[in-house]
Parts: sequence; structure tokens; C-alpha cells
Amino acid sequence: MVLPLSSINTGGSAKILALANPPLMAGRLSDLGFEPEAVTCVLRKRKGNIAAYLVRGAVIALREEDSRMILVEALS
Repeated sequence: MVLPLSSINTGGSAKILALANPPLMAGRLSDLGFEPEAVTCVLRKRKGNIAAYLVRGAVIALREEDSRMILVEALS
């Protein structure tokens, strides 16, 4: 099932399927390493809307509105 990355809980992993529009943000996310591969949510801020994801050996924090643009498939 296809979900936005923002729906993955802390400790959960997913495979990136696609980056949604707008093209400028999709390009930025791609440059940060959000490509078709596995990603893990390593931290979610209790207040606010920021989460950190492990991507290609680096931890990258994204706002919820940006992580909603990344479409993933949850891994078990």
C-alpha cells in the first residue's frame, strides 16, 4: 500500500516509491538522497511537525509538509 513518508512511525522502515510535485522540492529531496531505496524514521519531535529519517547513512530532518511529498511502501 502506498503511503506518505510522514505516516511512518519512529523505528519504522519504508521503501521510497516516488517523489510528488512540485518539481523544485522533488529535486531538492532527490539531492538529499531520497531515492528509490529503504528509509527509516529515527526520530519524531513530540511537539511540532518535524521527523528525522535515516537515508543513505545520513540522518535528515524534514517538516511534515515535505515528508508528505514522499510516497513510500512500508516494510515489515
